[in-house]
Amino acid sequence: MKRQLPILLFVVSFLFGINLCSSQTRFTNTKTKYAEREIDSLQNAITPFLRSQGKFQEVISLNKKLIERSKELKYSRGVVSGYIHIANVLFLVGKYDESLRFLQLADKENNRQDYYLSSWLAIEFGNNFDVLGFKERASKDFSKAIQYASKIDNDLNKKRMLSYAYNRKAVCKYIAEIPDSSLYYLKKSAIILPEEPSSTINVGDWYAIRNQADSAKHYFHKAEEIIKDRPDFIYQKGSLYWAYGTLYDADKQYSKAIDSYNKAQNIFQQLNQPNDLMILYKLMANTYDSMGMKKQSEVYFYKHTSLKDSLSNIKQPALDTSVIYFLEEQEKENLSSRYRLYYIIVGISIVSIIVALLGLTYYKKNKRKSILIDEKDEETESLKQKVNESFEEIIQLAKNNSPEFWGRFQEIYPEFRERILEINPNLKTSELILCAYIYLGFNTKDIAEYTFKAVQTIKNNKYNLRKRLSIPPQKDIVVWIRKQTES
Repeated sequence: MKRQLPILLFVVSFLFGINLCSSQTRFTNTKTKYAEREIDSLQNAITPFLRSQGKFQEVISLNKKLIERSKELKYSRGVVSGYIHIANVLFLVGKYDESLRFLQLADKENNRQDYYLSSWLAIEFGNNFDVLGFKERASKDFSKAIQYASKIDNDLNKKRMLSYAYNRKAVCKYIAEIPDSSLYYLKKSAIILPEEPSSTINVGDWYAIRNQADSAKHYFHKAEEIIKDRPDFIYQKGSLYWAYGTLYDADKQYSKAIDSYNKAQNIFQQLNQPNDLMILYKLMANTYDSMGMKKQSEVYFYKHTSLKDSLSNIKQPALDTSVIYFLEEQEKENLSSRYRLYYIIVGISIVSIIVALLGLTYYKKNKRKSILIDEKDEETESLKQKVNESFEEIIQLAKNNSPEFWGRFQEIYPEFRERILEINPNLKTSELILCAYIYLGFNTKDIAEYTFKAVQTIKNNKYNLRKRLSIPPQKDIVVWIRKQTES
């Protein structure tokens, strides 16, 4: 996609189902000795509310206190959640280096069995890596987030996190280069959580930048219906204005585009969203240029380049001193804990060696072998499950003759297209798709049924494909294609 929304602050807020009125009331409580339940409330309700209002310094100050209190209570979840909240705010203001350092602290403290936190943590890692240009790593983090989210027990929390993870997967730079896959993930996100408009807006935006105005308007109107009764959806409203601006610009209604962009600009300035403003300024510069308004175009292009330069300089020490001090203290404390752990491990190791010399070597060797076998079995079973899920998904897309089939197939089998084209680089896309159907094991009758073509047409197509790929008559075409693409 040409336009991405790299910061989905509004989705993070929605994940916790905030209640603005009660949130404002609870925040007036100035107690410092919070219990675990109060820590959860402050992190799940107050923090997203403050962030939605652009009060980032208050988010950091609050979560610093909650982390310290959680450590006193030995409440690991509060510590991890606090680190992630601070990391998210640092990401929002373009401090990616510091954001990643807080995420690393959260990762070391995190219990992998808390699938909600694990999914959220993977998403925040992915957000940072995507902005920094490590697009494949970002895509893997978002896939990991989807896997964790699918294991969440609470149905509502599962839907919220899955929708968020699919949305981030859809707009990350790696997937955005495969338009059909991007649309596929956006629609999954919107279907899973229809009451949250972010993915609905992005689906409409996907159509808008491809000049499919009717489809774009359909999704934008759906998003409007959701937003109109939610005064807390400030960021979403700005995103929708932005999306309408994209639609008007594509339709050469430049005055309407600028009007929509200006409304989005006002909201993003209010919420202190530098990444969004940077992209928006460039769009406005281009639109003014299309209108022949060169001076206005230059003004907004200057705003774009100035903001881009400031965001690029991510190492510049512009954070509040107390935040940096807190980060360094947490890292020192974490390092000290690791040293204590090392001393314990060394002591246990020495004792273990002595015990082993007394005759337990044989027992330990067999026990270790059993553990390795169990771990291997678990890894194999997990891999089989992932392969089966992807295979079932691509089979269903093929049966539905979905336009998303070819893009998703390339994502699951990334080397397939390249290997077929090595044999004949002049193959058409329709011929490559036929190869994919054959590779998946569909017979002539199946392919004809799923693609709404006559059986004889498919027979002719397969005959021509044999000639184009120089497949010997005595060779089974399914076996031959699989051999060429899997070797």
